[in-house]
Amino acid sequence: MVDPVLYEEEVSMFGKKEQKQFKYPGIRMAMDGNTAVIMCEREASDAAGAYPITPSTQMGEYWAEEVAKGHINVAGKPLIFVEPESEHAAAAVTAGMAMTGLRATNFSSAQGVAFMHESLYAAVGKRLPYVLNIGTRAITKASLNVHCGHDDYHCIDDTGFFQVFGADAQEAADLNLISRKIAELSLTPAAVAQDGFLTTHLIEPVMVPERELIEEFCGRPDDIISCPTPAQKMIYGEKRRRVPEIWDVDNPMLSGSVQNQDAYMQAVAAQRPYFFDHISSITDQVMDEYYELTGRRYNRVGQYKMDDADYVIAGQGSMIVQAQVVADYLRETRKLKVGVMNLTMYRPFPGDLIGKVLKGRKGVVVLERTDQPLAEDLPMIREIRAAVTKCIENGGYSADKPYPTYESYKAGEAPALFSGSYGLGSRDLQPEGLIGAIENMLPEGRKQRFFYLGVDFVRESADPKAEIRQQELIEAYPHIAKMAIRGSENPDLLPKNAITVRMHSVGGWGAITTGKNLAMTLYDLLGYDIRANPKYGSEKKGQPTTYYLSAAPEPIRLNCEYHYVDVVLSPDPNVFLHSNPLYGLKEGGFFIIQSHLETEDEVWAQIPVKYQKYIVDHNIHVYFVDGFKIAKDEASDAELQFRMQGNAFQGAFFAASPLLERAHLTEQGLFDAIEVQLRDKFGGKGERVVEDNLRVVRRGFDEIREITNKQIGLTQQDIRKAANIPVMLQALPEGDGKLSDVHRFWEQTGSFYMSGKGSENLADPFMATSLIPAATGIFRDMTQIRFDYPKFITENCTACGDCYTACPDSAIPGLVNSISDIFNTAIERIELKGTPTLYLRRESRNVEKRLRALIDEQGEAAVVSKLIDQAVLELLAESDLDEQKKAGLEREFSLFLESIGGFEFSVTKPYYTNREKKNKGSGGLFSITVNPYTCKGCMECVDVCDDGALVIDLQTEAAVQKMQQDWKFWMDLPTTDADFIRIDDLNDKIGALETLLLDKTNYQSMVSGDGACLGCGEKTAIHLFTGTATALMQPRVKAHIAELDDLINRLETHIRLKLAAGMDLSNTAAINDAVEENKDTDLTLTNLSATLSEGKVVDPVDPKWLKWATQLLEKLRHLKWLYTDGKTNQGRATMGIINSTGCTSVWGSTFPFNPYPFPWTSHLFQDSPSVAMGIFEGHMAKMAAGFKTIRQAKLELEGKYDADIHDEFFTYFDWKGFSEEEWLLCPPVVSIGGDGAMYDIGFQNLSRALASGVPIKVLILDTQVYSNTGGQACTSGFVGQVADMSPYGKAWKGKTEIRKEMGIIGMAHRTSFVLQSSQANVTHLLEGFIDGLNSRRPAMFNIYTTCQPEHGVADHASEAQAKLALESRAYPLFRYDPDEGVTFSECSSIEGNPSVDTDWPTYTLNYQDEKGNEAKMELPVTFADFAFSEGRFRKHFRSVPQDAWNEDMVELHEFLDMDEDERDGRFPYIWAVDKKSHLMRVLVAQEIVLSCEERRNFWHQLRALSGYGEGVNETEIVNRTKAEMAQKLTANLLAMANDGDISALTDAPALSSGATGSAPAAANAADYEPVWIETPECTTCDECVEIAPGIFKYNDDKMAVVVNPKGGSYKDIVKAAEKCTAGCLHPGTPWDQNEKDLDKLIKRAAKYQ
Repeated sequence: MVDPVLYEEEVSMFGKKEQKQFKYPGIRMAMDGNTAVIMCEREASDAAGAYPITPSTQMGEYWAEEVAKGHINVAGKPLIFVEPESEHAAAAVTAGMAMTGLRATNFSSAQGVAFMHESLYAAVGKRLPYVLNIGTRAITKASLNVHCGHDDYHCIDDTGFFQVFGADAQEAADLNLISRKIAELSLTPAAVAQDGFLTTHLIEPVMVPERELIEEFCGRPDDIISCPTPAQKMIYGEKRRRVPEIWDVDNPMLSGSVQNQDAYMQAVAAQRPYFFDHISSITDQVMDEYYELTGRRYNRVGQYKMDDADYVIAGQGSMIVQAQVVADYLRETRKLKVGVMNLTMYRPFPGDLIGKVLKGRKGVVVLERTDQPLAEDLPMIREIRAAVTKCIENGGYSADKPYPTYESYKAGEAPALFSGSYGLGSRDLQPEGLIGAIENMLPEGRKQRFFYLGVDFVRESADPKAEIRQQELIEAYPHIAKMAIRGSENPDLLPKNAITVRMHSVGGWGAITTGKNLAMTLYDLLGYDIRANPKYGSEKKGQPTTYYLSAAPEPIRLNCEYHYVDVVLSPDPNVFLHSNPLYGLKEGGFFIIQSHLETEDEVWAQIPVKYQKYIVDHNIHVYFVDGFKIAKDEASDAELQFRMQGNAFQGAFFAASPLLERAHLTEQGLFDAIEVQLRDKFGGKGERVVEDNLRVVRRGFDEIREITNKQIGLTQQDIRKAANIPVMLQALPEGDGKLSDVHRFWEQTGSFYMSGKGSENLADPFMATSLIPAATGIFRDMTQIRFDYPKFITENCTACGDCYTACPDSAIPGLVNSISDIFNTAIERIELKGTPTLYLRRESRNVEKRLRALIDEQGEAAVVSKLIDQAVLELLAESDLDEQKKAGLEREFSLFLESIGGFEFSVTKPYYTNREKKNKGSGGLFSITVNPYTCKGCMECVDVCDDGALVIDLQTEAAVQKMQQDWKFWMDLPTTDADFIRIDDLNDKIGALETLLLDKTNYQSMVSGDGACLGCGEKTAIHLFTGTATALMQPRVKAHIAELDDLINRLETHIRLKLAAGMDLSNTAAINDAVEENKDTDLTLTNLSATLSEGKVVDPVDPKWLKWATQLLEKLRHLKWLYTDGKTNQGRATMGIINSTGCTSVWGSTFPFNPYPFPWTSHLFQDSPSVAMGIFEGHMAKMAAGFKTIRQAKLELEGKYDADIHDEFFTYFDWKGFSEEEWLLCPPVVSIGGDGAMYDIGFQNLSRALASGVPIKVLILDTQVYSNTGGQACTSGFVGQVADMSPYGKAWKGKTEIRKEMGIIGMAHRTSFVLQSSQANVTHLLEGFIDGLNSRRPAMFNIYTTCQPEHGVADHASEAQAKLALESRAYPLFRYDPDEGVTFSECSSIEGNPSVDTDWPTYTLNYQDEKGNEAKMELPVTFADFAFSEGRFRKHFRSVPQDAWNEDMVELHEFLDMDEDERDGRFPYIWAVDKKSHLMRVLVAQEIVLSCEERRNFWHQLRALSGYGEGVNETEIVNRTKAEMAQKLTANLLAMANDGDISALTDAPALSSGATGSAPAAANAADYEPVWIETPECTTCDECVEIAPGIFKYNDDKMAVVVNPKGGSYKDIVKAAEKCTAGCLHPGTPWDQNEKDLDKLIKRAAKYQ
């Protein structure tokens, strides 16, 4: 760590000390390491090529922001930024920039650095002096980790980049400039590293280098400088350009040539003496120059208290800061002479300095944030050991030493070397670990030469099972306990007057922003040294987040989690359920918790007794504040409520803590400082947002309350968290106790996480695999992150299915059960508890009859739970049993009602009323049940429910208990019978396809319990996909098992018969003799055979055949076992997933939670389709083995198996030879990724997979932004979209490139089924999934998915935004199926899009006019209307007050139709309404105009590709015209003949034009019957108006009517009838006799007529 130095004391010639003043001491500011680097780069550099990857992403984002602002660097140039499709490409872009003489930079981490590896070699070979800034991070090995590790830094050790490492943000900034100059002098590129998160995201004070310093020190790239080395002078002459131009049209040369044996080695060898060997001396020179300008001293090897050190800690990165304070502590408390050596420069390795520094030390421990188990040593100690060895070699010579620049070691001067691995993946390193590393070297220490810090391999066992496992481990690996070292103490090493804060919150609740604001306020108010750093997992939302903050009047030298804190803030009200928030809270400390409760006693009662005792014993001050209520009251935007509640805690902190008094601050001064911070953070979002946040802080300050009456006693929380077995886990069978057994995993791993002790998992063999069993998401309980829940209002439900279809968390299943199934379930629950029943099974039938009668009386408004109570009471009242029996009956029915527990069922048209009309007693009751363990409270189900059947209600303890009770009952209920699922043929896509989710197995094809954001659109798409795949597979597997059963039985019989074939069963005498001989023993087949064959010649059984046939039988049995049981006792999975790194992998696989019941893997960001191709081959080999067995068995049973013929066939039998039936039995191999993984970095992998013809399935979840890394631009984004790497500013206003259309690119391969769809049209989506999954081609599903935080929309908005994207042409639907024809128009379809004939569909805007009357306008839905609804486009719109309206304003759709000349001086706008429903005009920026034009053009292209409007058939038109004329004539004649009432000649009733219905308007001689609706029966399910909007509309009562029976295809009419939940839509007959597949459609329509 380099402390800022303003002055240095020097001794003058008179012996007096003088202060040396430095020209550029820096500007003191607080910031993180990423920001510090950009503060330098934005001044020094010209251009950057970068690709987002955590934790370096922010550097690229900050650079892009500077570009958008129009920042001018010291060379007087605006900055340049290119975001290509991958890190590999970013390295290439940066190299290209440097070749042209631009001063270039790049930012990356982890796999990004590894991915660009080969490009780095080439950059060195071309002598390109650019700087690669690395936020170091663990590289993906068995698992992905986005946190700190030095793997990436060391993976480029061999490239020729010189490498330096900053210990803190100050060093990261300074070394960036120093390395820039070294690179340009040595003509060697630089890698400048800092610890990911621990430095990149840690806010601390930095003396920011002045712009003037950068200009003087670095100069300009086009400066002409003196060549610093003889070699350069030979090449360039005495002077050269600072950044040479090697690609220059004015001085053309060739670089990157091909060299053979004659030249290559010379080129490589020459680089060592002429370039690399100069780097060290140039570095020393540049570091000296930097010191002279700034007073900040750097050396290739940094030393701290090394003058007299006996024991040395050596390392690099942020650990150095902490090691220094530990060294001071040990010197002071134990008189141990400890020093610290910082390897600031790693390449070229400073061996010459190392030898000098380490000479004569007693022990040196080299601590490294990496692990290379197969190497002789870890990277740093390997190099140090080599340097020490050279020094020892020198010691053997008195003259002509082999290494002249190295020290000479005599006997005893070489230090003992120790190696430690620590901090992998940001694993916390406490002072205790560093103390342990020193203690290990002491004379009385263990002298362990290699060890780990911060983890354990063994521990005291908590239960017998764990003890047995651990004993087995120790017996097998006796040395394992010694591999970890722990120190003897963990002291508090914060400065004496520091104030330390820990905050417990939940992801998505604004904790990080609150922490940053609080830190910056302390910094600005007090001028304190600060450290502020978040700790959170890779998941986006809903999971625990911790924020650490310390402030002190002197430098803070700890960089770890604080185990000693003064204040704990807990915006998480459920913190005691998963953590110990009081851990480390000091005597007299302050604890502030979120609570909505009214009284102090109520809040105190929520705290478990053991924590109450800790509070009282340690004199802790306890406060509470309702931050959520405050935020809800004050937030103008509902979507900001969660994020703003943390600000209330900022106010509460200052009100409760003693800081104000201690620092002599006034309340006004405090709030002035807070306002400055809020304006700095939110000013760009508008004054309203700033004011909202300020009011929240103010109210937090004012409304905090202290608990003064702290009596220790029983509380509501004491039942808590003994990590009981999760409810869903109890329903799963136990496996084999090995790797894939979910129960074993719970005991060994999951239970630790659920009790808040996840970090204490041992480093055991299971952990070494990083494997997670299927469906461990069931361990989780999301109750804690909800404050409200969706309450089911049963009587309002119409069973439309929108809620269970849209729910992203598979948390609100629909179910249909017969009344008898419901009652049987209740009775079985009673009996399973050990209570026998005498009367219930018989009498419950009578209750069912009464219940049906009551339902008939009350109809669909019935509340069934109340009617069940009533039916039971009536039966009991009328019972004629004697008193004793009646008491028994009452007791049993009491248990019966208790068992049902008031579970709500709905009487609905599709499942009860309509079925009862057709067949009395066939109706089923529909239920919607909230899974309290997976529901996150996004409320999308409420948003899509137009019937009021789901409403938002406050979550209370009683509500939670009721949800848990109902969920247990739901688990016991049988799944929906296939007869209730409204699908006639799933493979042919006939029926209401979404009802496949009524089957429990289909619905639970994704168990959730993951870390996705609330309302995540990706999850809905995946759930619908997995549900469809499971629904397709279930009946096939069921039939297959039946076939296997049959084959097993037949083959078994066949073998037995063949064995018995040699016996003469007609010889009854011999049989009787055999029976008589064995009368005292069992008669066996062997004895009988011996008797019958005695004295006869019998054909022997072929032993080779017998062995083959019995093995075949065993293979069949094993195959059946795989389907029915398998190792997990859950049978064979119905599909498998290969997931690209990204949001889906992060929320879907963060250890230890797995939301999938399938095999799932993630390899890298870019290669999911390629991995899927490899997996597919292995998977198909397994399937082929099974089908081979079945085919062989069938041939054998048919007597046709001939080894000479068939063995060769089966040797080469593979998936290409599967029958259609066999192919459909293969669980699909599915590659899943986002737009980054598939559109950009992994595009070549995807393209190759599609071109190959290998029938993998690819699901692309297109959020148009890199969601996982925080929202950067990608090629699937729209023109004008504002993202983190396409920001909005003076010089740059969002994305300028048009969107890449992956669907069209997929079509261009001509090999694959392609679907572009979204949840906006679930029918289109599911139909596409079915066809693509069934296809024997590759299939690519490109799905629009909403990303709430990056799109800037509400948590419940996924479906609404998907529909708006569809209607505005932002994301049109289409499909391409090569099996449908040859031409693109034959194979393509845009069916499913609204208003196909027009550029823009229309919608109705309802508003209040100036007089307060309701009014409406019909308006086009343009792309701008969609963009206006989302935060990512918001800066392109401006509302105009009505008094500013003028004639120069033009409605956007009209503006788009104008020529360029006509547009001049005109201002496009769209209509909208404000919160009072008043009309307002919203001006649209040019970027959105361009985006509208681009989307309209794409719509035209899609129509053309699909052949829409082309290929007119004149004969068809003539015939259709004749038919229509005849129809009109006939209708007129019939009307006249019947006084105008044509219904007299049809079966349909005459309906008025009012709200009573719509019926056929005419009939004709050709028996044409138009579609008609029983309008009064309509339940407003939206199906018909969405499927065929040209035919159906809602009337003023929002009930469906027919507006044009020929406004769409008959296929759409039939689909609408199939999906109509009311069963009130009657398709009639086709109006177009030339429509495709008409015979099939008429058959489908028959049941709805």
